[in-house]
Amino acid sequence: MSDGRGIMPRVSRVLPHLSVEEVQQKIKTAISFRRQQKWLIVYNALVDPRAAVEIALHTGTTKRTVHQVISDYNRQGVKAIETPGKGGRRRGYLSLAEEKKFLAQFMDSATKGLITTITKIKRAYESKIKETVHQSTVYRLLERHRWRKVMPRSHHPQTKFQEQEEFKQQFPSLVESALKTKNPNDHRPVLLMAQDEGRFGRLGQVMKAWCPKGHRPLVAKQGVRDYVYAYAAIAPALGKMTSLVLPFVNIKMMESFLQEVAQDFADYFILMQVAQASWHISDKLNIPENIRLIPQTSRSPELNPVEHLWEAIRENYFYNEVFDSLEKVIDTLCEGLNFFNSVPEKLKSMTYFPHLRITF
Repeated sequence: MSDGRGIMPRVSRVLPHLSVEEVQQKIKTAISFRRQQKWLIVYNALVDPRAAVEIALHTGTTKRTVHQVISDYNRQGVKAIETPGKGGRRRGYLSLAEEKKFLAQFMDSATKGLITTITKIKRAYESKIKETVHQSTVYRLLERHRWRKVMPRSHHPQTKFQEQEEFKQQFPSLVESALKTKNPNDHRPVLLMAQDEGRFGRLGQVMKAWCPKGHRPLVAKQGVRDYVYAYAAIAPALGKMTSLVLPFVNIKMMESFLQEVAQDFADYFILMQVAQASWHISDKLNIPENIRLIPQTSRSPELNPVEHLWEAIRENYFYNEVFDSLEKVIDTLCEGLNFFNSVPEKLKSMTYFPHLRITF
């Protein structure tokens, strides 16, 4: 076949470094698609030498690739195809081991949430290599070593984590002690619940939001301090809950809420984990006969699964929203509470903490 000008194209052929059978075996055992494709080019040029453009058509490559593979194979033989390429990082200021050692100095600050930008790391890196680098160099460095920017989990400044662990370990014995106060003639099944209150109001809260490239949302942030309180008691094992929106947090409100829970779960004897707020542990609090309260370690919201409910409601219903009245806050809060009460599996997955997984 001519090239249209009456000139026959050059035939591409390879030297017989390997037999046809050996090349076929190489094709079958190639460790990568790219290497297999190169052996297919060699096979075609060995069994049916023809123009590079035709070989390229039958091997799914380009004419240039065919010429390169055949040229390398003719000069170097098998090693032209079997020798691994350089690959990986061909240039770098530090080796991977040196980078790992360099980042180790920031581990303590990182675990405390003190590395909020890459500025400190960039300055230290430039000081070490004695050169100025673009910030993208530092971002790639962090990505190589699987660092990522995340939202820290907050905790009370006086939290005692050892006491939290002790509470989890002792929880079965606390449950057993509470059960001893149950009337022997009460044969209702035992149900573990967790209770908490969350404050919701008109004070604006701004959070990152999805947006097309080239745009940045404008979100109003008002400073109106007007609040209501959501009370919730969740039975994680059932994926069910009782909730009320009340104007205050005090003993009277707590008693009203406990009566609501007692009625909603009247078929159960309830053991309820609560925080150590004054209205939870006061001797003046009248507790329904089918409920016993188990106070958790103080200053430890992390132990209470209801906190996950508040986080989910704020994220899905309150962030970046502006409320012109407290009634609108209440409507939105009720919408969120009703939604999570309607999805028992989701509520269970959010709140079924390991220490609550006790069977009776």
